[in-house]
Amino acid sequence: MAKMASRSEKKQRSFEGFAKPLKWAVGLLAGSLVAIALVFGGIWIFSINTDNVFPIKKVELQKHKFTNAVGVYDVLRSIDDRGFFTLEMEQAEQKLVELPWVKSVQLRKVWPETLQVSVIEHEPVAYWNDRGVVSVEGEVFYPVELPHAEWVKLSGPDALAKDLTELLQLYQQQLLEKKMIIDRMELSQRGAINLVLTDGLEVRLGNVHVEERIERFMQYIDSVKQQKQAALAYVDLRYQNGMAAQWVENEASVINDGGSR
Repeated sequence: MAKMASRSEKKQRSFEGFAKPLKWAVGLLAGSLVAIALVFGGIWIFSINTDNVFPIKKVELQKHKFTNAVGVYDVLRSIDDRGFFTLEMEQAEQKLVELPWVKSVQLRKVWPETLQVSVIEHEPVAYWNDRGVVSVEGEVFYPVELPHAEWVKLSGPDALAKDLTELLQLYQQQLLEKKMIIDRMELSQRGAINLVLTDGLEVRLGNVHVEERIERFMQYIDSVKQQKQAALAYVDLRYQNGMAAQWVENEASVINDGGSR
């Protein structure tokens, strides 16, 4: 009996010795899964730890282009109760909408352990003051990293972001008639609007009668360009009539000017 007891104790000690590194390995694997995200077919899939009896273990981030998956993960991790039946969907949605780029979000639970996150993002129209992004609705937000894109560079006071965004889209629509594209648009501290087109031409519009000056620019720009083979550096429409023009070769002229600004 003593020998049998001794063998049993040896087996138990042997099993315990094996179980410790096994538990350590399983724990390491589980911890690693939290930090791993897989991209498949435009959907981010990542696991999320929870002590709930019916835990949400997998999150699928769908329909996103700019939204940071790590940011979504961090938001969901910050919610204490992440159980399949107990997760407060409205609370989670409110937290996710606070992320940059996220305009609205829809959550859907898929049994037994998946949360689908469908994101509607802000549609970017321009960079804002070299630090942020402004949407087509004029909402300014500041992503952690600015994407590299061929967007207009728009600058001005934050309080006027919506108004400037509307003007930008209006002016761009008008200029497209001449196949001109705005590269930069700036509202100065004095309230003057300047445009820089993608070909480098600066259009100085000033702070009054801007709509009328845009129309005047559209009316005369073709004839002004035909005067010289050199490229135009800028046109200044801050005159009662006509405009002043400066060519890259440093020759200036005033076209059809009434003599006052």
